[in-house]
Amino acid sequence: MNASEAPQPPSGYPDASVVGWVRTEDVESAGLHIRMTIAPADRIVQLWELEDGHPVLWLGNAFRIESEPPGLYLNHRYEARLSRGQRDLLARAAAKFWKS
Repeated sequence: MNASEAPQPPSGYPDASVVGWVRTEDVESAGLHIRMTIAPADRIVQLWELEDGHPVLWLGNAFRIESEPPGLYLNHRYEARLSRGQRDLLARAAAKFWKS
């Protein structure tokens, strides 16, 4: 697949050419392949579901990063899919990513 055939990121996915840089980390949680993203000066970690290594759908945002537990707002498609424990683990992973 060449660059012209690469899938376009979903609406809202941070564009490094616009914001300067975007830090990312890919993780697997609750059977989902997830990319965490954060742009300069952000206090919110965006979570994106990956398919074949490409972001395809906004999963949610981790916020209140400095609190315990961090806050997590999920896309309605994932709210019922993830248990409370899985959501807490994902929020903590996003907080650790933000702090690193």
